[in-house]
Amino acid sequence: MINQMQTEGLNIELVEQPVPADDFEGMAYVTAHTETPIMADESIFSVKDALRLLNMSGCDIINLKLMKAGGIDNALKINTLAEAYGVPCMVGSMIESQVSVTAAAAMAAAKQNIVYYDLDAAMMFKDQPTQGGITHDGPLITLPTGPGLGITFQNSK
Repeated sequence: MINQMQTEGLNIELVEQPVPADDFEGMAYVTAHTETPIMADESIFSVKDALRLLNMSGCDIINLKLMKAGGIDNALKINTLAEAYGVPCMVGSMIESQVSVTAAAAMAAAKQNIVYYDLDAAMMFKDQPTQGGITHDGPLITLPTGPGLGITFQNSK
């Protein structure tokens, strides 16, 4: 189906997780049989998952999510593995606050292997319990200049 969409001229940039999360062999098959880059997301929750999929040449890109990976340390380990295998990464987010999205943005800015970004989750919140963190100006994300993540708690009204 992916190849047919390309034949039809749909110019697809990538396909994310085209098979169930636990189907590592399916990921490897699709990756080997398409020219469209295949991104692993739900298949990778741990360093062990990343190593297994990378050893199988089971993806062209890895979507790193701090909450899914168990935090910054594990996400950095997964990125290091991916970089060693020549596989670029994307930093994504789930339904997360400004705090974790800012941490993900800081990690992405520090790592050359992270070349795709999906960091808009905090924009879905009507109210933020914090001040600071990243700011958005259209597609431009600016990191804070304050200490740490540059986040403080808002004063109660």
